[in-house]
Amino acid sequence: MVSHTRNMTPDQAEASKKVVGERLKATRLLIGLNQRDFAQRLGTSGAYISCVELGHSMPGGRFLRCLHREFDININWLLSGKEPDLPPRYGFHIKTLITDYAHASASGKMLLMAVSSYLAGQGTGMPAAVPAA
Repeated sequence: MVSHTRNMTPDQAEASKKVVGERLKATRLLIGLNQRDFAQRLGTSGAYISCVELGHSMPGGRFLRCLHREFDININWLLSGKEPDLPPRYGFHIKTLITDYAHASASGKMLLMAVSSYLAGQGTGMPAAVPAA
């Protein structure tokens, strides 16, 4: 993997690490996890997460792949602040919805199914499920 900071002055590299760390921390907080739980989901240590968030080091390739796979994080955005002109991705949100459904009570599951069915029908102009007559 080519280093993101290879063609930078030492000051620019330090600033870049700090910005990447800030983006990673903001992402983690948006997801709603502490450093320990975030690290566990990514197969690393809380100390590593802390080190990256504080701007002491840049995240490595394996970590970035895990971050993308587990939370659908745009790695280009994390490293550069820029997003490609691609449609938004919803993998993380779908995983979250499935997790919420799995932990919901029976009435919560019914509510999630009703809302999902309603939202799915919004794209077609028709109800997602037609009740049997």
